[in-house]
Amino acid sequence: MNILFVCTGNTCRSPMAEGLLRAMAAKEDKDIVTLSAGLFTAPGGRVSPYAEKAVKDVVDISQHQSRPLTKALLDAADLVLGLSSDHKNVLLRQFPDMKDKIMTLGEWAGTNEDVPDPFGGTQEEYNECASQIKTLLTQGLANLK
Repeated sequence: MNILFVCTGNTCRSPMAEGLLRAMAAKEDKDIVTLSAGLFTAPGGRVSPYAEKAVKDVVDISQHQSRPLTKALLDAADLVLGLSSDHKNVLLRQFPDMKDKIMTLGEWAGTNEDVPDPFGGTQEEYNECASQIKTLLTQGLANLK
């Protein structure tokens, strides 16, 4: 299964989700490929040092570089997970033909919650964000069984 995470800048939430799920799937021996992209980003941006630190106990995302969302990335994905309902809504407006594979991470997890953007926040806010993402990923993975 190919899962694409989408957020705004692809430097905080979606790279954390991509890396965390990759590590979690490997640990559970699940055949899941993860990738992430941003709706409003330039290619090659560095991942937030706070995001990197927030997930370092699980996965190293230090080499992540931001990538803009492309039709090719969407086409290759079996599931596209926006980190908030705003991301999902933008995706659905731009790609209505892909509505069957677009949802939020919260919907996938069964909670319908959005993941707030920690951009510009403190390390503690990034840690809370990473914890929320990890919880949602755990619930989403459990639903795949």
